[in-house]
Amino acid sequence: MKKLLLTLAVVTATALTMYGQGRVHFDNVYNGGTINEAIRVGTINQGTTGGDTGAFVGGNNYSIQLLWAPVGTYANDLALAAAALGTSAAFPFVGLTGGSPTTDGAGLWDAGDVSTGAAGAYTMMARAWYSAGGLNYDAARQGGFNTGYAIFNLTSTAFPTASPDTIFPTFTVGIVPEPSTFALAGLGAAALLLFRRRK
Repeated sequence: MKKLLLTLAVVTATALTMYGQGRVHFDNVYNGGTINEAIRVGTINQGTTGGDTGAFVGGNNYSIQLLWAPVGTYANDLALAAAALGTSAAFPFVGLTGGSPTTDGAGLWDAGDVSTGAAGAYTMMARAWYSAGGLNYDAARQGGFNTGYAIFNLTSTAFPTASPDTIFPTFTVGIVPEPSTFALAGLGAAALLLFRRRK
């Protein structure tokens, strides 16, 4: 009898936990995997950092991850990452970099349901990066490899409500110039202006 009661208690606790967990379906194939949704290499990139300009990214070179934070306005990827309540695992894209959504699924991914803990509204970020060699997002960004992200709002739902698909603005992956690059450019422009003024 004690074993039966213990089993019932465990099953009940598991069911209640499952009913309270929020989740979203992390993918970009929610309306058939159209080319418009597929992630590409941006125009700023060179082939050495993970694909030629305009190429679709693939699982041989790229990964993607979902982060969620309290609903709000975040200036960029770093701001949302600093406020994140949770982070999914990293997932590979489908296909190979240089393929296409219609040939091998490049540019697309489907990571299935991702648990957000409590159900409710969040500001989320999908962030993708050049991951060859085991790089994570931060290492890729700091190393000058291709990264990209999109920030969007979404409400995660608990079972038995169907998990919503992650719908967000299309983005590309590219090299993010470091602040020191901007500083050097600014100094160069100032020097040119001074030089011109002296003439």
